[in-house]
Formats: sequence, C-alpha cells, structure tokens
Amino acid sequence: MLDLAIAVDHDRQMTTIVETNLGRSLKSPGWPQDSDFHLVAFDPTQNSCDVVTASELAADISKLIRLVASRRILHGNKPVWFKRLEKYSRGVQADD
Repeated sequence: MLDLAIAVDHDRQMTTIVETNLGRSLKSPGWPQDSDFHLVAFDPTQNSCDVVTASELAADISKLIRLVASRRILHGNKPVWFKRLEKYSRGVQADD
C-alpha cells in the first residue's frame, strides 16, 4: 500500500515512527530527516514501512508500461487506469 506519512516520534532504538494519512503508525528505519512528509510503501499486515520517492515510483511505473507494451498484453483501447499510469511515467528515463 502507498500513503503519505509524517514523522511523529522515535522509539527507544531511535527508529522514526510515522503516521500515515490513513492514521496508521509505522516504524520507518530509513526515514530521511530533511522534510516533513514522504510517500511510504507498506504491507498492511506489518508495522513498518519504506520511504518511496516520487522519482522511484515513476521509474517503476515506466518499466511496467514498457513491459506491457513490449509483450502486447493489452489489446484494443487502453483502460483508463493504464492511461493514468502512462501519464505518471512521462519523461522518466527508467533504467532496467
């Protein structure tokens, strides 16, 4: 799952505790100290998260778009969700 989060505390080991927009409290060992909020990825069944930069996400989406196109997975008109993903990845130079 993806969500925006903000640092709210630290545990005894000085791991940053964040709170997501959905109200989840999660441990974020890789939390950068340079800003207030970040995009985080997490498994809803776990209690920790990873910070994801917008550029990383866009690059991953770009790779997926290229894979789908190269394998001709979608036939006919592209679904709206696919068009959104294409828009999100425009301008990204994704390395494999």
